Amino acid sequence: MINLLIADDHNVFVEGIESLLADNEDLKVAGRCYNVESVKDALQQLSIDIILLDISFPRVEDGLMLYEYLLQHYKSMKVIFLTMHDEISIVKRVMRKGGQGYLLKNTSKAELIQAIQFVYEGKKYINPFIKELMDTHDKKSRKSTFIPTSEIRLSPREKEVLFLISEGYTTQQMATKLFVTLKAIEFHRSSLLVKFDVPNTALLIKTALEMNYL
Repeated sequence: MINLLIADDHNVFVEGIESLLADNEDLKVAGRCYNVESVKDALQQLSIDIILLDISFPRVEDGLMLYEYLLQHYKSMKVIFLTMHDEISIVKRVMRKGGQGYLLKNTSKAELIQAIQFVYEGKKYINPFIKELMDTHDKKSRKSTFIPTSEIRLSPREKEVLFLISEGYTTQQMATKLFVTLKAIEFHRSSLLVKFDVPNTALLIKTALEMNYL
């Protein structure tokens, strides 16, 4: 029996995954967590073999910080990222750190079960679409020292936030201008830092300029 913990801040998605796996006698959803702290608490109480973790938990930065915590405190814990993010910068960032699996949320039941079995046996599993993107990126990287702009896909809102950051707007000013909450701006800022793989907004602007995003 493989004991699973699903870590995702969307209740409906968690329930959907649990329902999807309900008829498999080899798998058991032993825990359901909707925030970072509940994951930490659950791991102290439950015997878990594999965590199905969404990177956006609720922000990309939160999921990555939780993964760093797992690497430090639960080194033998196996993690499969189950997320909507298909940006190569994010995939490489987590797989470089030792991630065992990477799936998109539109995965099929068969692929999800296969990935769980692979990871449980000590193998790695990456969604074929993601794997193809990574291979294509690696081939292009060998031909050029420049990162192709097609690698990083930005949503219309992320483009707006990136531009406003480059113009020197504060978080409050951006929220007012775009008619959104401060939390929404922070979410997009965190997402941009992860996608461009930079630690702060100064390097974000510099990198975005070099890659012709500004």
